[in-house]
Amino acid sequence: MTRTRRLGSGFPAALLLAVAASAAEAPAPKGLEDHVRESYNIPAMVAVKLGAPEASVVPGFQKIKVTFVHRGMEQVETLFLSSDQKHYVMGGFKDLASTPDDERLKKMDLRGAAVRGKAGAPVSVVEYTDFQCPFCQKGYRIMAQKIMKDYPDKVSWVYKSYPLKGMHPWAEPAAVAVECALLQSQDRFWALHDLIFDNQQEIRLQNFDEKLKELAGAAKVDLKKLEACRKESKTLAKVQRDLAETEALGANGAPAFFVNGHAVNGADYDEIRRLIDESLQGKHGKL
Repeated sequence: MTRTRRLGSGFPAALLLAVAASAAEAPAPKGLEDHVRESYNIPAMVAVKLGAPEASVVPGFQKIKVTFVHRGMEQVETLFLSSDQKHYVMGGFKDLASTPDDERLKKMDLRGAAVRGKAGAPVSVVEYTDFQCPFCQKGYRIMAQKIMKDYPDKVSWVYKSYPLKGMHPWAEPAAVAVECALLQSQDRFWALHDLIFDNQQEIRLQNFDEKLKELAGAAKVDLKKLEACRKESKTLAKVQRDLAETEALGANGAPAFFVNGHAVNGADYDEIRRLIDESLQGKHGKL
């Protein structure tokens, strides 16, 4: 599995892409920043900005926005501070009234997503993937050659973008291109999706445009519409929203699979099958 970078040992999640710097904030309780640094092993080169305490939905606790900044990238966490300011927890509380699988599903925006399989299937496998990632190619083959054949009427396969462009320079242009193909039709999307993964080893950043044209033609994608869409970056925002979702879902590497909301660690055929079988028995979340 291709993993994203972490700030330091014990740090809760991967960095998001750069966003606008926040305005100056009111001082937080004295000593809190140093305590956070030591507790989560935050390196000295990472700036820590603490917001002012605000009301929270958790009785007896206030919440504080914590922003970590390093080399133009930011990550925002929520810290809950006890009303006597003696204890805190960072990351968030869990609600026992809702299952973790359902909570993950609520964080996914599947409107307009590419879906392969029977409409209304009882199990949904949502995959966040990167076209340049070799582990994602393995995940594609597991889904296309095994899972969708093992469960032809029981599983829908949902594509979401997860381009790790810091490691894979042509992954984002590929994600933008397939989303442009989706604007033409689901069939054109999946045809191009499959061909890019099937020809992954032949594609380089230097020949990406040439190979994309060749593969899109083989997938019967309208090339003029595809190029116009890419030139105008019509689908870039959608790709970036998917990437932000992976952060909210706690994904730390590609591919990231969710079977009815239950997370799978990497491209693991046996684990995906196990979770599908459990979902068919009524376990896990429901879309």
